Amino acid sequence: MAKARYDGLMPEMAAGQAGRVILRALLTAVLAEAPGVLRNDVEATHDMRVAIRRLRTAMSTFSGTLPKKVAADQRRATRRIGRRLGSVRDADVHLAVLRSALTGATEAEVPGIAYAIETLGARRRRSLAEFAIEYSQFDGDGLLAMLGDA
Repeated sequence: MAKARYDGLMPEMAAGQAGRVILRALLTAVLAEAPGVLRNDVEATHDMRVAIRRLRTAMSTFSGTLPKKVAADQRRATRRIGRRLGSVRDADVHLAVLRSALTGATEAEVPGIAYAIETLGARRRRSLAEFAIEYSQFDGDGLLAMLGDA
């Protein structure tokens, strides 16, 4: 997982300035996982979901230090990509369980489990495509620029 690095965070900083340092670090961690997600990396998918949850929590915490419209727009955009990514991750978890069940399945159970894996794999591919579209519309670079060098 791309760990957030809070370089430049100092105890004497005002809340707004500290918030920008934290938000920038967390957003950078989110953006760092996207290439892996788009390459079907299951771990990157999990890590990006965790990073998004952390970013959304920090956005809520520091919302008073950002322009209201920007904060609201970014919260909505982050929630949308998080939901899309959630569908991908849910499929990953279910596929892992089904693949595990396949190894101990009886001969009669194998076709049903294989069908479930095939169907869920197709759903995961659709979910990943929907995530990719939503992510392509996410202006992470714009948010990074707005956050500046804190």
